[in-house]
Amino acid sequence: MRHFLSTRLWKSLGVVAALSLVLLVVNASINGGSSQVVGSQTLRNIDLIASVSNLQADEGWAISGYKTVAQALPILDDGRTMLIAANTPGEITCADLTTSSACVLLADTLGGGIVWFALVPADAQRPLTNLNLPALVDMQDGGILGVLANGWIIKLADLSTGKLSTKRTCDTGTKTLREFINTYSPDRSTSVLDLIADQISEVICVK
Repeated sequence: MRHFLSTRLWKSLGVVAALSLVLLVVNASINGGSSQVVGSQTLRNIDLIASVSNLQADEGWAISGYKTVAQALPILDDGRTMLIAANTPGEITCADLTTSSACVLLADTLGGGIVWFALVPADAQRPLTNLNLPALVDMQDGGILGVLANGWIIKLADLSTGKLSTKRTCDTGTKTLREFINTYSPDRSTSVLDLIADQISEVICVK
């Protein structure tokens, strides 16, 4: 009897552990693979950035209630084809979904799959090398990552890439990037994303 109870106990614990794992996976799929909630804002770790060469979408594909209706297959400029499944949280601000390179995909991924995404309009300049984004408002991981005013977390430029660190462009010079953030964020600056290096390469103050 004692052995029987022990076996039942271990089986029960196994079921609980399995259910907990399923809930964790479902929660990650809904809220994003590496998202964080700070105050009332959800921070999104943007680990996929690419210009969209072509978008193959099901009929009626759109955002409704902050999630996708139907599914889409964005073909990226490096040849990869990604899947944006139905019910994926995201946002679409790019109005031209048919012209090649008119949109840029920024996504939070988990295990190679997109769990949150944004399709934003590409800048007008060609060739497409940069993308203008909201102000840099904070840094994480000792200055490796930058937090933008819209909650996106993107790598900052650093010396390991062979380039200069994130450039500060302004009428009045600042000594450090932290000083720039304290002086010009959140509504007196913009950020420039280098689409080749996938890093914030420059911050620019605005009058």
